[in-house]
Amino acid sequence: MALLRPSQVLAVWICSAGLLCLTQSPANEFRWDWRNVEEDGWEIIGQSKTLSATTRAGLIQTLASSVHVKSERGLHKIAAQTRVKAVDLSGKGAGEILAQAAGTHSGCSPTGNCESWVLQHNGGTYSVILHRGAAQTFTIQPTVTNGFHDIVLGMHGSAFVQELTLYRFDGSKYEFVACYNAKWATRQIDGTYHNFEEPEITSCPPNK
Repeated sequence: MALLRPSQVLAVWICSAGLLCLTQSPANEFRWDWRNVEEDGWEIIGQSKTLSATTRAGLIQTLASSVHVKSERGLHKIAAQTRVKAVDLSGKGAGEILAQAAGTHSGCSPTGNCESWVLQHNGGTYSVILHRGAAQTFTIQPTVTNGFHDIVLGMHGSAFVQELTLYRFDGSKYEFVACYNAKWATRQIDGTYHNFEEPEITSCPPNK
């Protein structure tokens, strides 16, 4: 029987003690459900014809208290321009909302990376259970942790590379678990690009 290294013994003790044990999985063990990125069904809060007035007001109030902008002037107006989508992360009905900054003064980058949230509906109010300063895509993974689907946020670093951040539910909110890079093409000697049918996934550098 192989002996465990000291670092492995410590990891086993931490996990057996019931403490949070989140380690970055190797890239070949990570499966990003990229074909199911949340692209359709979004609507702007202030322009929505499907959200009730109460729901719109609740979302705007929650986002206005969380949005990161240089000036606090017009926070509610900026929040009203946020795009949202109702989703079911817990399997109990569409009780969660994906939200992403949009419109004037949103602070989005030229590549489309915007401030992003996941909100949970709590009997008439909303709470923020995930907040990321910049992201472009949401992917709801088929895997489930503590009753909620895992989430991958994608951020474009270049035309052919995305940074992926994996989040898992800890019982009250989503926590960062691991970071990966998804490469969609490689440059050839002649300067042209060869596109991949599947993204090439690698772990982010250790200091990421």
